Amino acid sequence: MLTAFSRQTDKQYYLNNDMAQSSRQYDTSVLAPFNEVLKDPAEKKFIIVHLLGTHMKYAYRYPKDEGIFDNKTDTMPINLAKSEQADYNDYDSAQHFNDKVVATLIRDFAASNENGFLVYFSDHGEEVFDTPPHHILGRNEAAPTRPMYEIPFIIWQSTQWINTHQRHLDTMVNRPYSIMHLIHTWSDLAGLDYDGFDVSKSVINKDFQPSPRYIGDPYNKQQPLKTYDQLKK
Repeated sequence: MLTAFSRQTDKQYYLNNDMAQSSRQYDTSVLAPFNEVLKDPAEKKFIIVHLLGTHMKYAYRYPKDEGIFDNKTDTMPINLAKSEQADYNDYDSAQHFNDKVVATLIRDFAASNENGFLVYFSDHGEEVFDTPPHHILGRNEAAPTRPMYEIPFIIWQSTQWINTHQRHLDTMVNRPYSIMHLIHTWSDLAGLDYDGFDVSKSVINKDFQPSPRYIGDPYNKQQPLKTYDQLKK
């Protein structure tokens, strides 16, 4: 499906053609194509960068010399087994490497002096022994926990964009939100208007209205939906 959507664009870069989770393909590979597209003189550009991020297996998401949490034990739950400790540290190292990639994308975008904005988000969260009794790794919608649904969501705006689009986003950072309504937020940022556009579902709009953040098990559709707020903290 991703390939079908991507072929509707003017130009595509397919950088990872290995479906194996053990593939050592690093997200730094997106930086050169990203900068190439930034140099394109087109007046209007819509750029999508799809990262591997911190998908399992975590140890394969970063170069070996980026394993900055290797063998650390002072930042994790005390009851983890040796193999679980390795997964815990690998995830933190993968997250640190992912942060470096995202920061570089933002810096490169800023250096291009483009009049625009950058939005970064994950498609899902991950439970990495966070929730007591600290035995769950990954995702399991049949036994959901908060970390499985909590994601980073960043909006970065260029100086030119800020000067012509006065929005005080720092006052909106604690709004409860689900990316199921992302299209409304993105459209609002871009200044688009169309049938079906709903400002109450745009987290950056003054008329935003929080709505239930539903979660469910796609493998058991007979089970009624619940909301994120029902999950234990």
